[in-house]
Amino acid sequence: MKDLPQFVRRLPYIFYFLALVTGIWRYTNDWLTVSESMRYATDVGPMKTIARSTALYWGVVEAAYMAASGAMIHVLIAIYDKVRSE
Repeated sequence: MKDLPQFVRRLPYIFYFLALVTGIWRYTNDWLTVSESMRYATDVGPMKTIARSTALYWGVVEAAYMAASGAMIHVLIAIYDKVRSE
């Protein structure tokens, strides 16, 4: 079997970095959208809180999805190395 290219071995770490960046970006973007859209509205306290918690939820979901993708690639590389060494 041929050895994996170096960029494939670095791919999980790229996904972990992207998970961090994407999660923070999604959370910040949704938070600012909620803040700006409800800036001049009156008596929207609970609605604003719910919308902000939704922003946090989607930021975590995006980050978890990207981190899980990186972990899956990590596992596949480990399986490849194990099969290759036998």
